[in-house]
Amino acid sequence: MWRQGFTAGVRTRGVYRTGHQGVNLVLFAPVFAALAASGRVVLGAVGVGIVFLTASMPDIDIKLPVVAHRGITHTVWAAAAVGLAVVGPVYYFREPIVSAAPDLGAYSPLTLAAYVGGCLSFSILGHLVGDLLTPMGIRPFQPLSDRSFSLSLWTADSIANKALFGVGVVSIAGTVYLLAGV
Repeated sequence: MWRQGFTAGVRTRGVYRTGHQGVNLVLFAPVFAALAASGRVVLGAVGVGIVFLTASMPDIDIKLPVVAHRGITHTVWAAAAVGLAVVGPVYYFREPIVSAAPDLGAYSPLTLAAYVGGCLSFSILGHLVGDLLTPMGIRPFQPLSDRSFSLSLWTADSIANKALFGVGVVSIAGTVYLLAGV
């Protein structure tokens, strides 16, 4: 059952964050593998960094008094909006980005900006997948639909979050290991 304004027991640090980071790493590992296998290792590594560092971004709603937890920040619309919102700044600030990571200069400004925006959207959607695993679930299509989705596999405070983090790290490390032998 969906509970508006739910914040009790929710943390964005520690165990809960690691679960989201793990889910995002597991989900991004095939993308990283495809990019790395096609010679775009740096681009793949940038994506890994983005999905790892922004894994808990939707939980900003915990700190916003007018936004219910797992409300609008936990929707496909938020994922699309945030991804699109970074395209312009990344496009505009491409030169400082490329000076920090010269290999990214091989990509056009629009390609790089779209990739970063896509990775950010991917990260938010990965967060939703993590929340989908819990009994509280998510309403990813609100306000168009109030239907709640949940797999109810474990609670947000369970040891499963640490396990997900481990699986995520192993997924990325395994990809690096396998590609190093190619």
